[in-house]
Amino acid sequence: MSATTFFQFLVLSSFILASFFGVEGKIPDACKKYECPSYEVTEVGKDYEIRRYDSPVWISNSRQDKSLVTATIKGFARLVNYVQGDNKDKKEIKMTAPVTSEILSGNSSIVVSFFVPKENQKNPIPADDLTVQRWPASSVAVRQFYGSVKDSDVLPEVAALKASLAGTKWANTPYKSFLVAQYNAPFELFNLVNEIWLLYE
Repeated sequence: MSATTFFQFLVLSSFILASFFGVEGKIPDACKKYECPSYEVTEVGKDYEIRRYDSPVWISNSRQDKSLVTATIKGFARLVNYVQGDNKDKKEIKMTAPVTSEILSGNSSIVVSFFVPKENQKNPIPADDLTVQRWPASSVAVRQFYGSVKDSDVLPEVAALKASLAGTKWANTPYKSFLVAQYNAPFELFNLVNEIWLLYE
């Protein structure tokens, strides 16, 4: 094989691998089964992408816990009851994805949220112990990671995302909070897709 042919082979192989694995993050399988918030990818870099979310609506509960995993389990249990009819209208709501756990800067509470289906976003069904969050159109830096989420994963994944953003305008742009987005049901054991989000003002 000549040097030119070998070079062409490497270029073609790189293109095929990029096409197979994807330059952008993998779309979680959960978004094929459940409604997920819509967004536009505005920038793609090494191990991150920037998304523009179009004013999603969330139903949330706040948990005081040092463990993100424990707070998420407790918060998710309440949200499951909510979608199953434990709300003021006693109505079931379609399950969606992801469930997010938000850590606000300078705040010890963890806000666990369920994405409200679009058919309910104009008038979300209320519940006494839950609050509605209406995001403005927002930019989010995203890094995917896989497997069951452990508390020990979170800060290293946040640090890895920040490292990926180094040298971009996002490195010097203040962010409101970071979130862990989990797309899989608790009983699922394989192909678990999670994301770290940096939510910008």
